[in-house]
Amino acid sequence: MKGRIKIHGLLGVALFCLAVVMLGQGREPFTTYFYAFAWWSYILVVDVLVYWVRGESLIVSKTRTFLLMIPLSIFIWCIFEGANFRLANWHYINVPHEFWWRWIGYAVSYGTVLPVLCETTHLLKAVGTFRAVSLRGLRLTPRFLQGLIVLGGLSLLAAILFPHLCFPLVWIGFALLLEPILCRRGDDSLLRDIEKGDLSGLLGLLAAGLVCGFLWELWNFWAQAKWIYTVPFFEELKLFEMPLLGFLGFPPFTVSAYALYRILLMAMGRRAIWTRGVFWFLVSLFCLLCFGGIDRYTVVSFIPLTRDLPGVQEEWKGRLQDAGIKKVQDLLRRGVPGLVHLGISHPDAVGLVRKAEMITVKGMGVENYRLLQEAGVRNLSELAQQDPRLLYLTIQEKTQLHPLPHRTPTPALVRLWVREARRGVE
Repeated sequence: MKGRIKIHGLLGVALFCLAVVMLGQGREPFTTYFYAFAWWSYILVVDVLVYWVRGESLIVSKTRTFLLMIPLSIFIWCIFEGANFRLANWHYINVPHEFWWRWIGYAVSYGTVLPVLCETTHLLKAVGTFRAVSLRGLRLTPRFLQGLIVLGGLSLLAAILFPHLCFPLVWIGFALLLEPILCRRGDDSLLRDIEKGDLSGLLGLLAAGLVCGFLWELWNFWAQAKWIYTVPFFEELKLFEMPLLGFLGFPPFTVSAYALYRILLMAMGRRAIWTRGVFWFLVSLFCLLCFGGIDRYTVVSFIPLTRDLPGVQEEWKGRLQDAGIKKVQDLLRRGVPGLVHLGISHPDAVGLVRKAEMITVKGMGVENYRLLQEAGVRNLSELAQQDPRLLYLTIQEKTQLHPLPHRTPTPALVRLWVREARRGVE
């Protein structure tokens, strides 16, 4: 009923407030998965707002559709994760050590993509955004649609073949490729709406992409397990973790995600039970293979734990564990006075803090810290003085002798470490 507030909206508000408070106190699982908690809270709250305005909403009125969106959302985002194995535009840092815990995190986080875009689009539509925007109808000829399909395919191919220059094309490629196919089949499509002069659907998706893009980066910024960017040409000027111009990629990505979703629904159709079983088996297999690839190619550091600190006496590690200092970040919060209070000598406490400062450099972690030690870089000051290019070459030599459990640090990641170290010693 229009104008009523549903209980799941209040639960969303409560969950978000709890996540913020627990994040501030460093409590798990909120510090690691704050991003996921924030998004699921948002989904619940926005769904209730849509219901309050329109009298219907995705969760309340189309529950089955909402639940179907979650696995399809995981699959669609995994397509872009797979592309990133080649692009290497973003990396995951501070992820859990246990693979099953990581994979649950991937699924819970990726499952929000379609729901948040859909809920945000519905909210913008509910409040009348772009309702009056129209355009004189365009005639979409078969040749024009064929040209868009070719352009979309070439865009995706260029992004994979020339990732250093053409990486932005991955965000628009699927929209250009798939929307004409939907239009030619007579299904619901943005191009069909544009042909009728209706721009509200397209503009709503683009606006939802901007809104969600801002929130994606905002909530990712505060989470412990997060992604960071090493995008060519845009490493300096950032808002949160995202290069400023990178926000322009969210609107076309939203259109691509919508097109992929519609294509998947079309592929499922009213098939036989065994055909649907094969479909879901292939989707699940692809996602699991992608999760394994993320562990190998996109993860660059794990949650740094005090038990793994190199070059530290087991006695000191034991005292830290007994005091509840299990993460290196917690050690930094205590500082030298707090460590001395635990009975650790002042020189040893200073040494521990300096190790922690290095290990908690963005994207570093214990494994990469060990690499830098082997490369002769022992503290933040020494890292700040390094030539990133020469340091990368040295690291390459070391990893040939001691392979890492994840992708070897890229030149962009090494530049990030040096840049962060220089900021830390200023």
